[in-house]
Amino acid sequence: MLGFLQELINWALSAAVLAGGIWALIDAIRHSDGSFSSAGKLSKMVWVAILAVATAIAFISLPALPILNIFGASGGGVFWIGGLAASVAIIVYLVGVKPKLGPATGGSGGSRGRSTGGW
Repeated sequence: MLGFLQELINWALSAAVLAGGIWALIDAIRHSDGSFSSAGKLSKMVWVAILAVATAIAFISLPALPILNIFGASGGGVFWIGGLAASVAIIVYLVGVKPKLGPATGGSGGSRGRSTGGW
């Protein structure tokens, strides 16, 4: 029973790291290269490459659900060295880089066509 709970926690943490990696990668792509340089961070291409590799590693290391683990195959999850490295890269971007970039300047979103209030 305890082993099942440990596997379930490992899967949940690994899935959260994968979701965070996808979110961080999309966010980094949406920002302009100038926002990275004006924030004093590495270039956009470097961060996109780091996050792409980290997201790929998070996907590869995602373990099978404990309930569906029929064949005994399982990734290492976030407790594997690759999963830990991916977690660190994603957390560094989300906590240290993203807040300094400001609002995203790309994509189809934004306040285009909407009233911003005021007179």
